[in-house]
Amino acid sequence: MKKIIVIVSILFIAGVVLTGCTSSSRTIAAPGKIITPKDVPDTKLKIVTFYVTGKGLEPEDALTKGEAVLMAERAAVADGYRKLVEKLRGVYVDAFMQSGRGTVDHELIRTQTQAWLIGTEVVEIKTGKYGITSVRMRLRIHFSKKGMVWWPAGIDNDVESVLLPS
Repeated sequence: MKKIIVIVSILFIAGVVLTGCTSSSRTIAAPGKIITPKDVPDTKLKIVTFYVTGKGLEPEDALTKGEAVLMAERAAVADGYRKLVEKLRGVYVDAFMQSGRGTVDHELIRTQTQAWLIGTEVVEIKTGKYGITSVRMRLRIHFSKKGMVWWPAGIDNDVESVLLPS
């Protein structure tokens, strides 16, 4: 009898745990598309657009000119992503300096940032002189908080705020 009670209770607990682990449906927006919640009126929806320009350089050790151009574009896009993350989440700076007898013996500065970005668009790619590639990127973020637009502090003038049309 005790074995049956133990087996039934284990099956019940397993059933409760497994029904709580159902996958939630998540919608991912394509670049430039904005996912808006259904329960918020249109007058309370705001979009903030962040623009950055990433730069990349063609490497000297590329095998062909085509490979060098592609690597420069990829480096410029990666630099743009880094700049977007720095604007949105900030930067952790760790600095160390060792000095003695009036001179700096050793100096170390490390920066780190991390974020998850979805919906970033590459607006324009330009290849300039000396193998320098510039990529203009934008990220549009939907904010709603009691009808107020808000974004992280320390943002420069390269931000535009747009009210969604009704």
